[in-house]
Amino acid sequence: MQNALLRNHRLVFYVGWALLSFIQAANTELFDDEAYYWVYSRFIDWGYFDHPPMIAAMIKAGYAIFQNEVGVRLFVLILNTATVFVVHQLTCKKDDLLFYAVATSVAVAQVGGFIAVPDTPLLFFVVLFFWLYQRFLQNNNISNAILLGICMACMLYSKYHGVLVIFFVLLSNLKLFVNINTYVAALVCLVLFAPHLYWQYQHNFPSIQFHLFERNAANYRFAFTIEYLVAQIAFAGPVIGWFLLWATFRYRPYSYLERAMQFTLAGTYIVFLLSTYKGRVEANWTVAAFIPLMVLSHRYLVKNYRLQKWIYRSIPITLLVIIAVRLYIMSWFPPIPWIKRNEFHGNRTWTTEMHRKAGNLPVVFIDTYQKASKYWFYSGMPAFSLNSPYYRRNNFNMWPVEDSLMGKTVYMDVPDNNDYFRRLFNPHGWPFPQDGIHQNFYSFSRVLFTEIKCTAVKKGAVKVNSKVSVPGNYMPLFQQPAYCQTPVWLVLYEDGDVKTLINSGATVQKLTGVSFELTIRIPRDVVAGTYSARLCIGSMLPGFPSINSTEFELCVE
Repeated sequence: MQNALLRNHRLVFYVGWALLSFIQAANTELFDDEAYYWVYSRFIDWGYFDHPPMIAAMIKAGYAIFQNEVGVRLFVLILNTATVFVVHQLTCKKDDLLFYAVATSVAVAQVGGFIAVPDTPLLFFVVLFFWLYQRFLQNNNISNAILLGICMACMLYSKYHGVLVIFFVLLSNLKLFVNINTYVAALVCLVLFAPHLYWQYQHNFPSIQFHLFERNAANYRFAFTIEYLVAQIAFAGPVIGWFLLWATFRYRPYSYLERAMQFTLAGTYIVFLLSTYKGRVEANWTVAAFIPLMVLSHRYLVKNYRLQKWIYRSIPITLLVIIAVRLYIMSWFPPIPWIKRNEFHGNRTWTTEMHRKAGNLPVVFIDTYQKASKYWFYSGMPAFSLNSPYYRRNNFNMWPVEDSLMGKTVYMDVPDNNDYFRRLFNPHGWPFPQDGIHQNFYSFSRVLFTEIKCTAVKKGAVKVNSKVSVPGNYMPLFQQPAYCQTPVWLVLYEDGDVKTLINSGATVQKLTGVSFELTIRIPRDVVAGTYSARLCIGSMLPGFPSINSTEFELCVE
């Protein structure tokens, strides 16, 4: 038996890896973003507000087989195991045991490998890209160029961060710019990615606006940089990540492939380090660097045998940490009270309770795409997130969910025990019925103001010009007595927080063309200065208009 295991150790490793991921997927409730991406899959398209469509297509295919958490995660599990396998092919195969140790040490590859997020397909296509790039370097022909182009398109369809991999690989080998097959690969990639680019154009490039402009913090904080550095060490491995990073940067590349990997790893870390000057950087944004991390650290340690003991001695501790995390996030494990943000326990419980209150009415949530998505998944009933100026835009501003609720009776999840909401409505009182049921729902989240220009016309007043995009089925509503007096609001922000809501004096009745112009009087209590601003449209919820533009700069004189 022992000899059989030794002879088939690779099969045992990969079957065990996949089996653990499957068990984890079947016993863990959806994380917030997984539920959101599941809603993506209900509206298959060439693009979405936050991400490209690869994760939606994978969830759609898996959920057609299993209508549960396993279905959401099915193809993610497969790609995660395939990623580790292809990474193995890029390492020195003479030391498989060391590779197993390195792969196990990078805990996110295990614990995060079953979660249905865009990072997993990105990792797979990144490692496949490096494998195809190695083939391209060995045999520079048109067929390998075409395969490389297809893979690059798949990277970009997975997550926009794939563009960093392409950029740094080109930077690592400038000779590629005089290679005709490089342009063949680029052309194939561009042709395949063109539908998504056209979708972005049709929708006024929402992903670019969101990722490059709307996610910026009001002010830089040194804590952003410190959090980023600490998170990257922990993300590389909870116990030995620091050592793997050290080994990777110590390695001296001997080939164009290794040089490309080192450029990608260093470049990715530097880009997001610089990004901390714009705001908080999530730890997983550097996930593309994990392929070079695993390959290059393994190659360094193969040549430095005495250092391998650090990896092997850390494995028992790493496994204990991984087992503890795996067990804790399983749905049957009791939640720990002092962990405030708990995405993976009690989802079925609270959705069942809310469904009991709402009955068969659709549920409208305020400023939370996470709860709206989870309620939809676990109850099977449609839900909507009304995104106000106190939150941010997301794909609920684009899907036709809102359209189906116009004029209908809904159950609204307004957290009446939340002091934040209470303060907003003070001193006007709490205007919502105790049972949460609201008649004649309306909001106009799908209206979009773009190309906004502001000019001061006189002291205390500004002129605002913009283009406006209105869904065709909203136009008749704007002329109906129930909705025609809905105001357009100007919202001013200071240090990232809402400072004031100003009634522009215009109503939705005026939104009849492709352009929109209005003069807004600024209240005297607004101090002169430069503010971030948004145009918003009122809803049936007093004090909570929908967000209908990206942020723009407005000067008050």
